[in-house]
Amino acid sequence: MVAISKNGVIGNGPDIPWSAKGEQLLFKAITYNQWLLVGRKTFESMGALPNRKYAVVTRSSLTSDNENVVIFPSIKDALTNLKKITDHVIVSGGGEIYKSPIDQVDTLHISTIDIEPEGDVYFPESPAILGQFYPRLRSNINYSYQIWQRVQCSTIRNCPLCTKRQVASLAG
Repeated sequence: MVAISKNGVIGNGPDIPWSAKGEQLLFKAITYNQWLLVGRKTFESMGALPNRKYAVVTRSSLTSDNENVVIFPSIKDALTNLKKITDHVIVSGGGEIYKSPIDQVDTLHISTIDIEPEGDVYFPESPAILGQFYPRLRSNINYSYQIWQRVQCSTIRNCPLCTKRQVASLAG
C-alpha cells in the first residue's frame, strides 16, 4: 500500500510531504488486523498502530517489547518468516522496503496525491504485470485511490513473475 505524489515522491526524510483528507483513514481501514512490513524509519515515524502486527526490517539494534512487533535483519528474512504464518502482508514503506518485493505482489493499492512536492524518497517503478486497473473511490481533489492487480499470464510464455509465490500486497 502506498501513497504517491504525481512526481513519484512518497516521503521527505521521515515525513510524508502532504496531508490528504481521508487518505490516512483509508490506510488504517485497509491495514486493520493485518501484518505490515516496514522499515525502521517508517516504523519509528508512524509508531505501532493498534490492531496491527509489524515486521520491522532494520540493520540497527532495534528491540521491542510489543508482542505485535517482530524485528528482522533483512527483507528476505522477514518475508521467509511471514510466509509461514500468513498469506497476506501489506508492504507499507519506506522506499527501500518497497523495492525488494515489488515483483512479487498480486495487488497494489495506490493513493495518488495530486501534488508534486519536494522529497527524497521515491516509489519504485511498478511491474508491467500489474496491468488490471480497478478504480475505487475519488475523494476531494487532493487524491484518488486505485487498486492494481496482477494480470493472469496464461498467455505470456515463461513469465518470470508468475512462478513466484505471492506474499506481499502494497498499499498507501
